[in-house]
Amino acid sequence: MSKPTKTPPPKAPDDTALAWELAGAARPHMNRAEADHIYIAIGIGETFDAIDALITAIARERIPVGQALAATVSAWLDCYLGQSAEPRLRDLIAEVKTYRPQQTCTATKQPRSAGGAA
Repeated sequence: MSKPTKTPPPKAPDDTALAWELAGAARPHMNRAEADHIYIAIGIGETFDAIDALITAIARERIPVGQALAATVSAWLDCYLGQSAEPRLRDLIAEVKTYRPQQTCTATKQPRSAGGAA
């Protein structure tokens, strides 16, 4: 007789790792003071506050995040059901998932021929 197999419950995302990943996505869009505040919060273990500020900044600046990161944030929020900030953060991350990266022009200029007329 074989034992029934149980699927272990999903592991909660690591708060610190998630905070750093979000910080990496948001850093190009933050000023130095805002980034310093985030890094200090992560460094002293205030990861919930840091993640809250990062998700807020990502939504404010309309920074697109990948599906995997958005899913990790959603799984992380599952650990905070009932917290006062949880519904707001869940709404923000759902909004962020709909953003598309801005298209940039990648056309290259054709070099002028040496000594030629324009």
